[in-house]
Amino acid sequence: MSGWGFDVEPLYAVLLVFGWAFSVTIILLYAYIRVATRRGWVARDAHKVEEKYVADKGGIVLFLMPLIIAPLITIGGVDTHVCIVFILSTSIGALVGLIDDFRDLGLLKAGFVMAAGVPILLFGLYNPRPYIPFLGTTRMFIVYPLFVLILFSVFADACNMVDIYNGILVGQGLAVLLALFGFSIIYGAWESTFIIIVGIAYSLAFLVWNMYPASVFHGNVGAYGYGAMLSCIVILVAREIPGAEFVAVIALLPTIYNGFIYVFNTRFSPRASIEEDRRSNFFVDGYLVANRNPNAVVNLSRLLLLHGKLNEKQMIVLYYTMFIVSSVLAFITGIFLFYRII
Repeated sequence: MSGWGFDVEPLYAVLLVFGWAFSVTIILLYAYIRVATRRGWVARDAHKVEEKYVADKGGIVLFLMPLIIAPLITIGGVDTHVCIVFILSTSIGALVGLIDDFRDLGLLKAGFVMAAGVPILLFGLYNPRPYIPFLGTTRMFIVYPLFVLILFSVFADACNMVDIYNGILVGQGLAVLLALFGFSIIYGAWESTFIIIVGIAYSLAFLVWNMYPASVFHGNVGAYGYGAMLSCIVILVAREIPGAEFVAVIALLPTIYNGFIYVFNTRFSPRASIEEDRRSNFFVDGYLVANRNPNAVVNLSRLLLLHGKLNEKQMIVLYYTMFIVSSVLAFITGIFLFYRII
């Protein structure tokens, strides 16, 4: 099936896969929130006037990915090896984040999280002849595997850096996934569609509990696991859909930009090591205020606050506006790729 076509049967299957993945994730998170709250596995929500604590490390449910993606094989007909790689890559990313939650790995985690891309390489589930805009189909049999590993590191680190406010991380993830979903429908690439829909279902289910005011945080386990999941989806989808990598990168531009200016400004210093007077912003009387210190860390939040103070809700709206714009631009890029305009 190709070129804007769709059948009713695959569409029903997509809805069933979505319904299962969404329902299982939301139930798992509900159960985890109750257990975490009872046991004191909580973290303070720093951008609330009242002293509020919510369940932390909710991304630990990613270790139950086999349960979440179960219908991919039975309903979606997705190759078993693809499902195994999906599980392994996400779990390795989450494991790196979990270790970092308890013992700061510093810069090492950027290298460790590359291991999440190894299952894709071992199973050969990538296309070493990617389509590059304006250049066409290329031969990158040596370089592309390296690109896969770098993509996992960049996406995971970028996701961890943007996970600051309620609902922001999955909002950015949805910007990527929805653009890819539209792109896959255009191509009639149903295996890719099934893979993407699992990511969308997980993201929306997490958003139910993570949206303002949040009931659960991702933790590093969630940020790195989620970044690994997104990277895995992008590489798997790119096997069927030429140029999917570029669509994903454009959709993720706000987060990549945030990570780039932060890393460039701090020279790779871990967030926890930044001195108080160099923090990008402060939370004062319910408002986020930019740090006017010329030596303060520069990130996307500080740039958005330079015109004046904002509360967390207003900041979230600004971030979501950027995500919507980037997702639309990514989808337009996908259309241009489909028609070989670029």
